[in-house]
Amino acid sequence: MLEALLVLAFVALLGGAALAWSLAGIESLLVAALWLIGAGLVLGLPTGFWYHVELRRVLVAAGELPPRWWLHPTRLHGAIPPERWWRVMSWCYAGALGWLISFAGCCVFALAAAKLLVTE
Repeated sequence: MLEALLVLAFVALLGGAALAWSLAGIESLLVAALWLIGAGLVLGLPTGFWYHVELRRVLVAAGELPPRWWLHPTRLHGAIPPERWWRVMSWCYAGALGWLISFAGCCVFALAAAKLLVTE
């Protein structure tokens, strides 16, 4: 089921890119890219920071904080106590959503750049 949803999302993404290519001008694509990147950063940076703060709090309380834990924090998700899991992981998912929005903005920017190269 998950694979089918991923394929459907990929096909929808390709269709949306083709639609944007044919209907949107370069300037509107660049403005959309700017807004998407900005919105993703506004959402992703504070939530990503707060995820690391909450993860550190939980791991210190559990006595599970290894040195240089921030280098690979996802490896430590198994050490989060079940009652605190959602408190930490909600910030992680919000930060990931911010990253995804910023990445979408970068893809729209690449689409605008490709359209600019083709039209020149």
